[in-house]
Amino acid sequence: MLICLLSSEFWAFVKFVSEMLGYTVRREGVVRTYTEDEISELCRKKNTYVSNSLIRQAVRYFDMRADLLNNFAEDMLMDAETACAECEPLLRLHAKNGFYCKLPLNKQKGDMKQIAYFTAIINILAEKTIRECIPDITELGFDDDPRGLVYIWDNERALIGASSRRFDGAYPSIESPQMVWEIKEYYYATTFGSRVADGVYETQLDGYEFKELFDRTGRKVYHVLFVDAYRTWWVQGKSYLCRIIDSLNMGLVDEVIIGREVFTRWPELLKSMLWN
Repeated sequence: MLICLLSSEFWAFVKFVSEMLGYTVRREGVVRTYTEDEISELCRKKNTYVSNSLIRQAVRYFDMRADLLNNFAEDMLMDAETACAECEPLLRLHAKNGFYCKLPLNKQKGDMKQIAYFTAIINILAEKTIRECIPDITELGFDDDPRGLVYIWDNERALIGASSRRFDGAYPSIESPQMVWEIKEYYYATTFGSRVADGVYETQLDGYEFKELFDRTGRKVYHVLFVDAYRTWWVQGKSYLCRIIDSLNMGLVDEVIIGREVFTRWPELLKSMLWN
């Protein structure tokens, strides 16, 4: 459900209600929704005028957000053990077929220093999909480790845009890409720290930049966010998952791929880019 054509007033109201009434049902571990009466009472207490139609619209959105997260996202999120098991067949495929894509390590220490499973899954699936679509390809076909900002040129090679941050991947490269992506996997995080929260806000910043570029020039850069880690995002960070869904529906990120969803949606998305 994408409703990014709704007004800034609507999204301000979504933030207001979510923050004032809370994102979750305490001690039940689920994302909450709100009745029209609850929202009306909040507005009365806060001396805030809002139309009945906006309240009804917000209730429909909150119901959708809660349903998506409670009945889909939670089941998709993996822990480190599950991600490791899911990654193993792909690592064998990578070795057997001489894949080029990088298999970066996470930033942990000691026994927790392992392959960044989710990133490895994303990279291997990307290379596998590209090889299947372009059998005679002799190179990677995408940028699995961008070490620079994204730059966008028009057809006359005039520079028309640049990102403020680096991304985790781009297709076909970070020079005038069709698609960029960032990966938020936090399997070993023990607390919900500022680094995780900052990641959500950084995604929103990227989205505003790409939206400005499109509004100004018509050049579209498809912006994808991958998230995984059950404990971090579900047990501790449901409010930030709500903010991510809000960003998606505001049009600040084009697609959010959650955990196990990567195995089905990511190859589909790449194929649509390859055939575009």
